[in-house]
Amino acid sequence: MLRQRVRSFAAALCLLALIVLPAAGADVMDLYSGSSRAGQVASEKRGSGIMVSARDMAGVLGLETSEKGDTLIVTAGRSKLQLVAGAAAAWLDAELVPLAASTVQEGKEWLVESRSALKVFEGLLLRSGKPGNLRWEGTPHAGTPSSSPSSPSPQPPEARVSAPQPSLPAGPVISAVRWGSDDDKIRAVLDYEGPNAPEIQQGAGSVKVAFLLGKSGVPDLNSPHGEVKVSSVNFGDRVVIEFSSSLPLKEIIPLEGPPRIVIDFSRTGTPVSVKNPKPSKTPPAIQTVPPAVQVRDPNRKKGPKVVVIDPGHGGKDPGAVANGIREKDVNLSISRLLAQKLKKAGYDARLTRDKDIYLTLQQRTDLANKWNADVFVSIHANALPPGKHATGMEIYLMALPTDKDAMQLALIENREIAEGSNGESAKAADKKTRLLLSILGDMQQNAKINESTGFAEYLFKEGSQGGLKMRRVAQAPFFVLRGAAMPAVLIETGFLTEKSEARMLNDTKYQQKMASSLAGGIADYLTRN
Repeated sequence: MLRQRVRSFAAALCLLALIVLPAAGADVMDLYSGSSRAGQVASEKRGSGIMVSARDMAGVLGLETSEKGDTLIVTAGRSKLQLVAGAAAAWLDAELVPLAASTVQEGKEWLVESRSALKVFEGLLLRSGKPGNLRWEGTPHAGTPSSSPSSPSPQPPEARVSAPQPSLPAGPVISAVRWGSDDDKIRAVLDYEGPNAPEIQQGAGSVKVAFLLGKSGVPDLNSPHGEVKVSSVNFGDRVVIEFSSSLPLKEIIPLEGPPRIVIDFSRTGTPVSVKNPKPSKTPPAIQTVPPAVQVRDPNRKKGPKVVVIDPGHGGKDPGAVANGIREKDVNLSISRLLAQKLKKAGYDARLTRDKDIYLTLQQRTDLANKWNADVFVSIHANALPPGKHATGMEIYLMALPTDKDAMQLALIENREIAEGSNGESAKAADKKTRLLLSILGDMQQNAKINESTGFAEYLFKEGSQGGLKMRRVAQAPFFVLRGAAMPAVLIETGFLTEKSEARMLNDTKYQQKMASSLAGGIADYLTRN
């Protein structure tokens, strides 16, 4: 019986090894760092994109990996990249970076969209002081066992499977948040335990501090001061606590004995300063507050900023039809005018479609990602069922729905995927929309959502100043925004079901006015961000 169990266990290990290790001849992509070939990475075409093995990338780049629950942790020096199964963003230390597609976990394998993989691994290398300049060379092809000059000699499957994972450096665990105030300032003190200082990221009007999750969880974060708001988001093995305020930051002071971070918000307008802690035996992970690392495609060429404009619907999909007007025609007309005005202003404006053709939702965002767009704008026109009335422009970003109307609109727009090549039904499309809600629940603090909110606010302000009737900025889980790895909004230009507004939306002069307003908002946002 014992021998039988041993043989069964050995067979299981061999089977697992076959799953973990790509077989000779499996598709791979050649990864380069600068002019040097780092090695080959297992790849797999899924839908219109290519997924690559995160473990393989880490291996050829000499980085350590470990797993914790639904998270793959890649370590380079004191910096960490965390990939979470099913999430469309990754942690780079304390920064959330959007991905073009959700991370996929299959057994011991972790798959990341190929372009996004370059971005996050490039960011990790830069943060740890290692050379980056990563790129893929060629297309997926059959690999060979000895294809990577930097790869170790092949080992028996059991050795690879049973190899212990590297231990990660001990991190700080938050224990308490204390408050104080006087006439000059509001002070927040974060007490923590552990040999290393927490990671700190300073943004416009906010400070984010990242800790490891302790056994006791997150302490009480309620702020007794209305001028300072506190929120937190759990992701993988860590929690990020964000302090935001309209008051200017005065000081961020890391202290020891006991270890703590002091954050002062000034009531007198004094500019921010950052102090360093005294030297200690264990140097902190971050001694000053660095600017956020911009993680963009390393192959991107310098030049005008790219604006991708997506005229909604098209071809066999007319969109909303009311008062003798088809939504797809209005969308294309406004989008063309918007592109013309942006080009005159010096921007590289590109249309996902410049004629009456059908594109899937995935194809639209694939183009935006392929072109390395700085912003993505999807143009639509709204409609309401009989008996309901509304007018004005609505600007949506992808997040948890603002209300039932926003959710219903997302369900309608997302049913376009039911016309895709895989023959999904409207019911299946609705199910995907609701599944997206569960992902967004974890991603509510996504950096892309925050950027898209800011982008939407610029457009709303410009529209109001330009004399357009601006209804609201709202949130809903739109699939066409889901895959865009940049600030993205969906604009419902007006309601075709309202006769007066339908006439305006079909009028060239009004379309020109709307395009001018949108172009101004886009230019203002790109100039300031």
